[in-house]
Amino acid sequence: MDNGFARKLLKTGTLTAAELEVYREQRTAFRKKFGREMGPDDPFFFDPEADTPQFRNPADADGALALIARLMGEAGVDPASIYAFRKTRGLFPTSRTHLTPEQMLEWNAALSEYHSKVKRGATQ
Repeated sequence: MDNGFARKLLKTGTLTAAELEVYREQRTAFRKKFGREMGPDDPFFFDPEADTPQFRNPADADGALALIARLMGEAGVDPASIYAFRKTRGLFPTSRTHLTPEQMLEWNAALSEYHSKVKRGATQ
């Protein structure tokens, strides 16, 4: 991706600077691993252990979610939201990401569960 394209994405609000950095890191990792640029049919989150470009094993998601949750905690995200993020396996409503009504029900149920557990723990 050239700098002009990157600036355009940032300017239009399509990607934040942090998201753009993740994009660049993934492309660089792909190029380093497979010796070529990532194509449109290649998985963005590829398996770094595989000899050919392929999606990561779904079991890897647990480790990724745990890492993201830890980073969220370090960034000061509300513990209830971190709990709901992990419980829902990655849901996190923001002004830029809109959840379906079903996803919002799942999110709100996870928040309620967190608050119930905290309340129970405080009264014991």
